[in-house]
Amino acid sequence: MQTINQLAEEFECQNEVWFEELATGYPVVRIQNAHAKASIALHGAHLIDYCQTDGKPLIYTSSAAVFREGKAIRGGIPICWPWFSAHPEKSPSHGYARISFWRLENVVCESNRTSLTFSLPAKNDTGLSARMEFVIGKTLQLTLTTTNDGESDLSFSEALHSYFTVTDSRKTHVLGLDGCSYIDTVGTESIGTQNGPLRFPDEIDQIYTTSEDVIIEDLVTQQRVHLTKTNSKNTITWNPGIEKGSSMDDLANDEIHDFVCVEAGNVRDHSITIPPGESHSISLTISTNP
Repeated sequence: MQTINQLAEEFECQNEVWFEELATGYPVVRIQNAHAKASIALHGAHLIDYCQTDGKPLIYTSSAAVFREGKAIRGGIPICWPWFSAHPEKSPSHGYARISFWRLENVVCESNRTSLTFSLPAKNDTGLSARMEFVIGKTLQLTLTTTNDGESDLSFSEALHSYFTVTDSRKTHVLGLDGCSYIDTVGTESIGTQNGPLRFPDEIDQIYTTSEDVIIEDLVTQQRVHLTKTNSKNTITWNPGIEKGSSMDDLANDEIHDFVCVEAGNVRDHSITIPPGESHSISLTISTNP
């Protein structure tokens, strides 16, 4: 793991990027440029917050989040990789990327944006390595690239599990899913077709089949957050609701309605298979209405 002193010696540039510890041995990159500010933990290459200079925070992280090696952060944008949800043979749920320390490989400071690249080497039992690039500016851009370092075809699933700040999840719509088929994983799994905007009346955990972009609309503030996807065949939506949310130690009870998760991914039947030496990238760009 890189220490904050090592990181500062190699990457600090013109006061736009600096390094702190959220807890002992838990480094985080702070970014602030003309258009936005953000924080990314090396643990999980996990974006914790993002806020445009002239706006409110777009990304939610729980006030009760735990910053400890081996523990996923509740909120931000966890990287679910190289599998999504539970694996039939391996643990943990959502893969190991979000609970592993990544390496910061590159930082580029430009006049209107800051780019950072992180890497995660292949593990012997997967043969897959990963690279994560963030571009922090007027928009937030994320690109996850997976490479097959093995000698045979390898399959994986992935999701950028983004938590978005809203005034009240019960007064929030997601546009762009109308007519899309979905799998509802709350309780006994069922299949349905979305009719109109998606709402969050209580617990929601749905996997949509769609490559189209979506919009999160906060009906209280009228803010619209646009999610532009590339190479993503699924949009996953989630909020734990009162019953499940109240049982989560790292989620404050009074924050259960402060966020919705709308995720870009390739999961289940849309998992990716790549041959040796080849790569696959999934991208998500987050922007707001003027």
